[in-house]
Amino acid sequence: MSASKMSLPATGLHLYQNETATFEVKLLNWFKVVDARGDKMNQAETVTLLNDMCFIAPATLIDDRIKWEVIDDTNVKAIYQNGSISVTAVLYFNEKGELVNFISNDRYDTDGKKYNSYPWATPVENYRMMNGYLLPGQAKLIYQRPDGDFTYGELEYKNVKYNLAGIEDNK
Repeated sequence: MSASKMSLPATGLHLYQNETATFEVKLLNWFKVVDARGDKMNQAETVTLLNDMCFIAPATLIDDRIKWEVIDDTNVKAIYQNGSISVTAVLYFNEKGELVNFISNDRYDTDGKKYNSYPWATPVENYRMMNGYLLPGQAKLIYQRPDGDFTYGELEYKNVKYNLAGIEDNK
């Protein structure tokens, strides 16, 4: 990912593979300002994986590593076990049955040195058809901190493709 910090260019790398996560940010593509890894980072990125499964690849939610608990008519709790890591989230649906928010207490806000546990929310909106699939068009990434919500990202989904025969063919 490309971003900026104090108007200076920065690059970030999020990597999650085999239950292990790394998050690095380099200022000016040279100076490492964030280097997050370890158990809390692994747990945090397992939450991100579950979130992506819910919003971007809902067909994956039949995975038997996910246990479901009904809370009421519009809310369910997902408990996802990926190897030795277990995370939970509450999924919120609107009256149309669209998933409109995902909140987990298992994702950490970190600068690579300090890990803070705050509720992590990803409200979505603007559902629309993308390549034959009804998916959210916009999302926010929010830590619900005690001093107020911190929105650190806003996403807009422009296109989604599934079951690609060869990634190189579809760039």
